[in-house]
Order: sequence, then C-alpha cells, then structure tokens
Amino acid sequence: MNMIDQLDALTGGNSVLTRRLLEEVLNSCTDDGQRLLAIPDDDHQGVVEMAHKINGAARIVQAHAVYEACLALETSDPLDDLRPGREALHLALLGLQAQLRQTLAGLDE
Repeated sequence: MNMIDQLDALTGGNSVLTRRLLEEVLNSCTDDGQRLLAIPDDDHQGVVEMAHKINGAARIVQAHAVYEACLALETSDPLDDLRPGREALHLALLGLQAQLRQTLAGLDE
C-alpha cells in the first residue's frame, strides 16, 4: 500500500483531508527534525522522547526508514552514543520530507 492509499484509508478518501494530513506530517517532520538536532548529546531521555513523538507521525504515512531509526533510539541504552542514531533518524526524516513534498506535488497534477 502506498502513502496515498494509506492516507485515503485514514481519511475515507477525502482528498482535502488527505492533503491536510500530508501537510501536517511534513510540517511535523520538519519541526521535529530541527528539535531532534537541538537536543544535547547527553540528554538520552530527551532524544528517546523525541524519537517516540516522531515515530507516531512516521506510522501514519508508513515511513519504515523513519520508524526503524526511531525504534533504534527508543530501545537504546542510556550509556549509548546517540549521535549515529540521531544522524540516521535525521537523514530518514529528510528523505521522508522529500517524499512528502513529491506526493503533495503529485496531488496538484
């Protein structure tokens, strides 16, 4: 099932609601990605909480790369170096943002 099919299932096929949901997820991903990078390296709980929040939006649009990166952070040990995991999540969010923009542009065609 592609992203639009998934969202159509959530919105009952209402194209206005589907567009709004896509836009909200895009805005959330952009904001959350910036917040993720602003969390200090030693704030394990802050990173885990942000990953959990991002995971919710990722599930809505079936963003598996984002989901997997979130899961890795959420299950990390407090003594782990979170920088690689945060970078992986940030890159996955950038990819999702590009996909969301492309999907939104396709709705205009």
